[in-house]
Order: sequence, then structure tokens, then C-alpha cells
Amino acid sequence: MSKGLRRRMVDELAGRYGGCRNFVLVDYRGMNGRQSVELRRDLQESGVRMNVLKNSVALHTFEKLGWKALQDRLSGMTALVYGPDAVVIAKKLVAFREKTQKPEIRAALVEGRAFGPEQVDVLSKLPGREQLLGIFLGTLQGVTQKFVSTLNEIPRKFVGTLKAVQDKLDGK
Repeated sequence: MSKGLRRRMVDELAGRYGGCRNFVLVDYRGMNGRQSVELRRDLQESGVRMNVLKNSVALHTFEKLGWKALQDRLSGMTALVYGPDAVVIAKKLVAFREKTQKPEIRAALVEGRAFGPEQVDVLSKLPGREQLLGIFLGTLQGVTQKFVSTLNEIPRKFVGTLKAVQDKLDGK
């Protein structure tokens, strides 16, 4: 491959990956065409993408983006899976790997931090972003409801006391 072509490819990939912050490097060796299409389709449903990379181009791209943690893991048949939510990426890859025994996860870069394959497995067991937001909003809603009912309790007790005093005065 000529240096000019490789530079253009590196610039294109750096532009594509520059806006994303969650990446998983996988070894897709041994996957047949049907499995590859099935994995890509499954990933795309969640807004996650997968690119098969030539290692020399990936090395220069990772160097340009400052991803030292992923540079050491480039060997064999390499694909880069990327998307907005690291938990979704991990869940999809682990679920597919449990079903087909492929692809092998090599490393990950999540919000700028390097993760190993074991950490990606742990990440796949966490609730996703949407679930965490639901839990958080439910907690906030519960706190505000409790606060409003506490504020409402003061006038209710005052009115109850006034009613008791009025009943006592009427009863005399």
C-alpha cells in the first residue's frame, strides 16, 4: 500500500473515530460471513458500528489519536467496534460471543480509559445508560414526592387542629 493512500485512510479513520469515546478491539478470526453479517446487524440496531481494520493502518490511526493502549493489541484479524454507549457495546459483544464463541475481545477504550477483556465482561453486566437514567429519575421523583407530602402535612395538621378546637368550642 502506498504511503499516500495509507495517509488518506488514516486521516479518514481518525476523523470517523475522533468524535466517539467508546471502542472495543476484537479478533474476528474464524467468523464466517453469516456470523459477521449477523453481528453487524445486531450492533447497528443499537447505533454501534464495526470496522475491519488493516493492522498497519490501524497502528498509524491509533498513534494519531493517542490510543497507546490499543496499539499493543494489534495482531491477526482485527475489527474495531465503536459507539456512544460502552455498556451496550460490551453487552452485544459478550452476548454474541456466548452464542458463537466468537469474536475474542482483545481490549477496550472507554471514555479514554483502557480496559482488558475481563473488564469488558464486567462492564457487560452493568445496567445500560437508559436503565441508569430511569433509576436516577425514579429516585429523584421519589424524593420530590416525599418532600411535597411533607410540606403538605403542616397545613393539614394545622387545619385538623383548628377543626378540633372548633368542635370543642361548639360542644361546650
